[in-house]
Amino acid sequence: MTVLVAYATHSGATRTLAETLQDALRAEGLETDLVDLEESPDPAGYEAVVLGSGVRIEAVEKTAMSWARAHEGELAGRPFAFFSCSGSAADPAKGGRQKATDAFLAALCLTPVAVRNFPGWVLMDRLPLRERVLMTSLRTPTGDFRDLPAVTAWGREIAPLLRGGGTGLTAPLSRR
Repeated sequence: MTVLVAYATHSGATRTLAETLQDALRAEGLETDLVDLEESPDPAGYEAVVLGSGVRIEAVEKTAMSWARAHEGELAGRPFAFFSCSGSAADPAKGGRQKATDAFLAALCLTPVAVRNFPGWVLMDRLPLRERVLMTSLRTPTGDFRDLPAVTAWGREIAPLLRGGGTGLTAPLSRR
């Protein structure tokens, strides 16, 4: 079984989470291909798909939304999981919820077998000037908030779900 681990990133944090997830899925015996959405991967040749997207100003990356919409039929026909990566996901007040993830999933006719919102990083030197100004004005905490052991644990958790033959139309089993 081969799983497509596709991701959209702005500053690189989502790529690091996707790489960690790929390692975890391989450790569970799954073959994986890791592909940046900029390369427009075709999900049709995969038995399962995991899609990851960075969150920028309360929205998933545009490439993630357009790719998911373009391939919605293929995603619905196989196990599909989604994760987001955002500096704001580290905020305990959010309780693991992410408006961008909720809006993304509401815009699609898919119910992933698993969803997770992971903290990323807010590194000012990796942001365009306008975003640095906005983040500074909002007093956004800066730093690297990634929790790679949590990504690895999620990979172990979702491996049987991706293997299980469910489709993107099944009830979500792991949503935080």
